[in-house]
Amino acid sequence: MLKYLLLIAFALVVWWLWRAAQARKSAPPAARPPERMVTCAHCGVNQPLSESLQVGERFYCCPAHREADEASSH
Repeated sequence: MLKYLLLIAFALVVWWLWRAAQARKSAPPAARPPERMVTCAHCGVNQPLSESLQVGERFYCCPAHREADEASSH
C-alpha cells in the first residue's frame, strides 16, 4: 500500500513540475518600453518616432506628406 502512495506522490510531483515548466514557456513576451510620439508636420497625425520620417526638426508620417510640405514651403 505504501508503495502505491509513494508512486502516486511521485507522479503528482512530476506532473506539477511539468505544468510549471509549460507555464514558463507560454509566458507572454516582455512589453516594449514606451516610445516617443511625434506629430506629422503636414497632417498632424501622431505616430511613434521609429515610424516617422525626420527632416531637420520636422517629422512626417509618409514620404508624400514630406514632399507636399516641402513643395508648399517653396
